[in-house]
Amino acid sequence: MTPAEALREKLDVSVFADELFGENCFLIRRRDTPSALVVDPGLQVERVKQQVRADHLEIDRILITHGHIDHIAGVSSLHLETGAPIAMHPEDLAIIDWDQFAQLPFTPAGFAPFSIDTALADQVTIPFQDVSLRVLHTPGHTEGSVCLLLGLDCYAGDTLFQRGIGRTDLPGGDMRKIVFSIRNVLYALPPKTVVYPGHGSRTTIEEEKLLNPFVPAS
Repeated sequence: MTPAEALREKLDVSVFADELFGENCFLIRRRDTPSALVVDPGLQVERVKQQVRADHLEIDRILITHGHIDHIAGVSSLHLETGAPIAMHPEDLAIIDWDQFAQLPFTPAGFAPFSIDTALADQVTIPFQDVSLRVLHTPGHTEGSVCLLLGLDCYAGDTLFQRGIGRTDLPGGDMRKIVFSIRNVLYALPPKTVVYPGHGSRTTIEEEKLLNPFVPAS
């Protein structure tokens, strides 16, 4: 068994897609302890909280890949319930309009401004008991976009999708930067790395290098 396979044996990943944007929230739990991580709790946060309660999980950290409303709408509610620290790249605080987001008709109850407990930056490592999660700063969709690497699993936010890439026409977006991030950071990962995107189905680095129409491998 390879180290990556051994790591996957320790973890279980549940995906919660919201019904409006199709945004994926990931609940990454240990198989051997009640500890878990939550990535990008959004409009589906009540379902995530129900699962946490049902399985008696302890949330070690709330991780945010970027600051768009569909990825952060449930952060404050989950933080209030679990007390888990919030980890995010500070550059994306500039694109969060707290007052506007709070007035949107789909914003879940309990939405409120939150502060960052752990500032994410390139190559920062986040401990998760006896394993570590590595942060990759991948600007382009937003200035503070990050991908989160756990062994050969990459939680890519809205940087890389199955046969797609994140939008660059929103505040903080930059087409040149997202292409650079994908080609020079993500495509440098091992080919068998599984990509869990912020929307849609999972893919692999190998598939996207071969088949992604927006960012060819070279």
